[in-house]
Amino acid sequence: MVSICAVIAVRNEAHCLRVLLPRLARQNIDVVILDNGSTDGSLELYSSLRDRPLLMVEHLPYQGSFTLLGQLHAKQAIYGRLRHDWVIHHDADEVMEGQSPGQTLREAIEAAEASGCNALNFDEFVFLPEANADHFGRDYPAEILRYYFFEPRTNRLNRAWKRSLHPNGLLSGGHNIDGVSLSFFPGNQILRHYIVLSEAHARQKYLHRTFSEQEARQGWHRNRLNLTDEMLRLPHDSPYLFRLPAGEAKSFRTDRPSPTHYWEWSAAFID
Repeated sequence: MVSICAVIAVRNEAHCLRVLLPRLARQNIDVVILDNGSTDGSLELYSSLRDRPLLMVEHLPYQGSFTLLGQLHAKQAIYGRLRHDWVIHHDADEVMEGQSPGQTLREAIEAAEASGCNALNFDEFVFLPEANADHFGRDYPAEILRYYFFEPRTNRLNRAWKRSLHPNGLLSGGHNIDGVSLSFFPGNQILRHYIVLSEAHARQKYLHRTFSEQEARQGWHRNRLNLTDEMLRLPHDSPYLFRLPAGEAKSFRTDRPSPTHYWEWSAAFID
């Protein structure tokens, strides 16, 4: 069996990990957590899931602001210590899977391995609750059906690869891997991004988040700086918004990609 490990950097993401980690465990995908000073009960959750699927928990002290580069450097070090065949750069609020109906993330990686490919690229579908809904603490992948296809540029999420490549994704903020000879498995896989679970969650997540000044100066986090309460209101409609018939469906539309996140859309779509 192909050995696979997902490395997930988190800070106060217990509500997502309770949904994500059992999904990865069912696929026999190991997990390493990089915890950036969580205070929401995550440490107790890690203890309950030790070896099911957690291999280990690494700690990155929180310095008062979000620093993506610090997380990426720490992840690079973790990748170098792993001995798995494949590794995944995963976030807690994501669900990743193969492009074919019913195909899991593991099955997509195994298909790539069998074909001689060494990396997977993903399409990002961002899911939005209805304006009056709250999916916090619930099975949100089954419940939230509205989505938009977020594609500011193509081939932007190289998120699973053979560990032996030892790629460098630091310059791209972890989106693209470079410096190696890549052979991508044909077609893009699916990344479901549950970016917020309610309007209140959006305000809690983004209104008071501070970012590394150095990273902001170099142009990172541009679409998350200076957000307002009005911008974070969930849209009631948009030309970019579509709906799946069921949570497990994969009938995604990619013919109308959004180059921005919902908070940058026209206010005409907000009630």
